[in-house]
Amino acid sequence: MQNLFDLSGRVAVITGSTKGMGLEMARALGACGAALVVSGRDQATSEAVAAALDGEGFKAKGIACDIGNVESVQAFARQALDAYGRVDALVLNAAGSGAAGALLSQGPDVLEQAMAGNVRGNLVLVNALAPQMIERGDGAVIFMSSIAAKRGSAMLGMYSITKAATDGAVRSLALELGPKGINVNAINPGPVRTEFSREALWGNPEQEARLAAAIPMRRIGEAKDVAGLAVLLASPAGRFIHGQSIGVDGGLSA
Repeated sequence: MQNLFDLSGRVAVITGSTKGMGLEMARALGACGAALVVSGRDQATSEAVAAALDGEGFKAKGIACDIGNVESVQAFARQALDAYGRVDALVLNAAGSGAAGALLSQGPDVLEQAMAGNVRGNLVLVNALAPQMIERGDGAVIFMSSIAAKRGSAMLGMYSITKAATDGAVRSLALELGPKGINVNAINPGPVRTEFSREALWGNPEQEARLAAAIPMRRIGEAKDVAGLAVLLASPAGRFIHGQSIGVDGGLSA
């Protein structure tokens, strides 16, 4: 029987993957056989993480990308294709948090910055890498969204707006790319323990305890908790999962 999670001979590009959820997704995809492109904003860091993954037995290349800069995103797409000659799975994990604060206190510059980092850059990258997937009639595009896409926030409203836009992009791209043989989905994590979320979620033990008490599984997520879903959506096992925004939140959204 075919191994439904076998990614041998395939190439996975994971943005924002020098640490946290992105790095754990890269490890999981590599463990299933995928060659990897890992990326952070800094070239030296990206190369160091790729070298560390090579040392763990994976095949990886590190290429820098600033997801909020269109020129950087376009250059990254070219280099990612040059690295292996193809991209089969694109995991759009790089993002900005969006400035904390009430929406009524934030001007258009804050909106522009948040949309550039969380929406525009991802769509530029999809536009750059989808054509070679279309040519083969095969591929997977995985957006990193959030349960914030479906919930309002008095202090992270800008972030919620960008993630709602992300889920909307998934639905529209699913209609556009599905007939071409390409799966498009989103992963919507709940609270996850990463450096990115330390200040907002778990840096204070009392704050973490209150948050965990509201989650049916009584804990916040770990970066590894997200990795398995990325493998599912990138592999043959997930071929008929399409146009979905899937929560990984310990039951919080229930």
